[in-house]
Amino acid sequence: MDKEYYLFVEGKKVVVSKEVYLAYHSELNKEKYQMRRDRLNNCFFFCSYDHDGNFEENLEDLEFDVEKIIETKEMIEEVRRAISNLNPAERDLIESLFYKEETIRELAAKLNISHPAVIKRRNKVLEKLKEMLEDF
Repeated sequence: MDKEYYLFVEGKKVVVSKEVYLAYHSELNKEKYQMRRDRLNNCFFFCSYDHDGNFEENLEDLEFDVEKIIETKEMIEEVRRAISNLNPAERDLIESLFYKEETIRELAAKLNISHPAVIKRRNKVLEKLKEMLEDF
């Protein structure tokens, strides 16, 4: 007795040859495998965003303000340039307080000066940076 092979087409059971059955399931398995790989690699298809005929609107992510991101990056770069134009002592003070997150008292002890003197120097350097960045 020969085994009967069938596929469902539009909800109806259709008898097919063994070769057709195997070819169909081979392709189906390849497709499922590729979909698993895509999910693991965080890939997606653009057509998945065209579920309602509004492809462009579906792609747009309103939570991200690209202009604001670019503006912020430019501002950060300008601050870096301004800091690089400070003299070494001023640059060290800014790096210690804002990048290394040392406290004013820690920096005062390291420099062997009073903490009010560190505050005064910090304010002076910040004012200088503010002037450098006024045109930005």
